[in-house]
Amino acid sequence: MQKFDSILASAGIERSKGYDFYFKNYIFNNIELNNKSILDVGGGNGIASFFAVHNNPTCKSLVVDPLEDGSNLKMQKQYSNLLKKYPNRVNFFNGYTDELSNNEKYDIILMHNSINHIGEDLLEKMDTNKIAKTEYALRLKAILKKSKPGAILIVSDCANRNFWGDLNLKNIFSPTIEWHLHKQPHEWQSLLESIGCKHINTNWTARREFGYFGKYCLSTKLVSYFFHSHFCSFYKY
Repeated sequence: MQKFDSILASAGIERSKGYDFYFKNYIFNNIELNNKSILDVGGGNGIASFFAVHNNPTCKSLVVDPLEDGSNLKMQKQYSNLLKKYPNRVNFFNGYTDELSNNEKYDIILMHNSINHIGEDLLEKMDTNKIAKTEYALRLKAILKKSKPGAILIVSDCANRNFWGDLNLKNIFSPTIEWHLHKQPHEWQSLLESIGCKHINTNWTARREFGYFGKYCLSTKLVSYFFHSHFCSFYKY
């Protein structure tokens, strides 16, 4: 089997090294993919979904992303290039989850670096505004309505506390992150549990290029705080 990283490179994805390790050891770690259906919310070029079908030919995925910004033409091309490698395995819906048919339900709901995207207009208000927090919960619940009973929810994102951000400095590892538009994993946990999710566990991730050294030596809350403050949480709904 051709290595996933090299497939990504051939599809036009830059800095593709380490994605195979990253998805296998962090995002889909201990997740049963056999004959499972995935709803990839805000999945962009579908890279996480393509990894899933690359490693298990029996699963399928639907990527849902509005891709409204014209700058995402590159992302659309990457998706098309990857689809040639995995025809009919990863479908794409250009829109929002509430526009999907209610008939289709999914075993896995994946929010890979996208949970904050469904309510950037609300994030900064949530700590002090109950209405904003309630609205965010409703948006999450609308997504979870697409899940089968006992579905797994995977949430990965950057936490809002970071060494560089706390000093108002540009993070040399993740220079484009707007830290104020993110939340700590325990804050997402509280919100998700309030709408019926059961927290399984949360792990901090290391940069994918670090491989096993990163997994066993750098994937802690403290170390991640000095890099990119990235985590992955698992829930059952």
